[in-house]
Amino acid sequence: MRRRHLLAAPALLTAPAVRAQAWPDRPVTMVVPFAPGGTPDVAARLVAPRMGQALGQPVVVENRAGGGSTIGTRSVLQAKPDGNTVLMGSISFMMAPLTMDPPPFDSAAGFRVVSLLATVPYILIVRADAPPRDIAGFHKWVRDNPGKLNYGSAGSGTPLHLGGAIYSLLTGADIIHVAYRGSGPAIADLLAGNVQMAFADVPAAAPHIQAGTVRPLASLVQHRLPTYPTLPTMAESDPRLADYDIYTWAMLAAPKATPDLPVNRLHDALIEAARAPELQPRFADLGFDMVMGSPAEGDARLAREQAKWAALIRRAGIKADL
Repeated sequence: MRRRHLLAAPALLTAPAVRAQAWPDRPVTMVVPFAPGGTPDVAARLVAPRMGQALGQPVVVENRAGGGSTIGTRSVLQAKPDGNTVLMGSISFMMAPLTMDPPPFDSAAGFRVVSLLATVPYILIVRADAPPRDIAGFHKWVRDNPGKLNYGSAGSGTPLHLGGAIYSLLTGADIIHVAYRGSGPAIADLLAGNVQMAFADVPAAAPHIQAGTVRPLASLVQHRLPTYPTLPTMAESDPRLADYDIYTWAMLAAPKATPDLPVNRLHDALIEAARAPELQPRFADLGFDMVMGSPAEGDARLAREQAKWAALIRRAGIKADL
């Protein structure tokens, strides 16, 4: 009896380790804190099926929009840190809290990064029938219509909100911000004529540009975009905008206490999915600049960007109008 007891002990001791190695043992929920259509939603829906194949469990994309991304972000922060609930966020999940007083949470302190998947540029768009034909015409249009033109963004405190606020700060323009629950709804209202311009991410704007229903006027980053090489940058359009540089990212993150095993498995599955040959042209067409860094590199990037944007938001006096 004693011999049988001793022989059984190793199996009992190793059972938890075996179960741990089986992660995930149920579907993974990937929360997108915006309505469908923008950068994180597009990224999530492209990689989720492939990630599910790699993990052996479905990866389910769930949109939880509102509060400039803070509603969906907070739901992940409050989830059990077991890797089964993760966030596919844009830069807004870090930036939006910085525009609130007091900040509802600290993203760098609350999350560990699985991977920064890609950075993505923003562009300025108007309806195809709008008066300005180019960025010079846009500057004049805004100058000639103070307080009469509205711009749509993906939500209060998002980079697209800041895109308009910083444009106003640097040029003295008087344009009115209208917040939505993502780039998709903002562009829908632009098409409906309820706003006159939108600061939008390329994935959300691209189908409408291709359809000819909206006109891109400028890239909001410091370089011209390979997909739109004739489109000038905002920085080159006016000396006052020389430092103008507004962009986003697609970043997969998990609550801070999530163990290494699920984080590393999620990272490997994400990279495998992103490198799938059939997805490469799609990412390129949407303007994704693929990064696919390690979790440690992602954590460092998140902390660095949070410090940079906090200083800029304080200097500009930008507050979320929630």
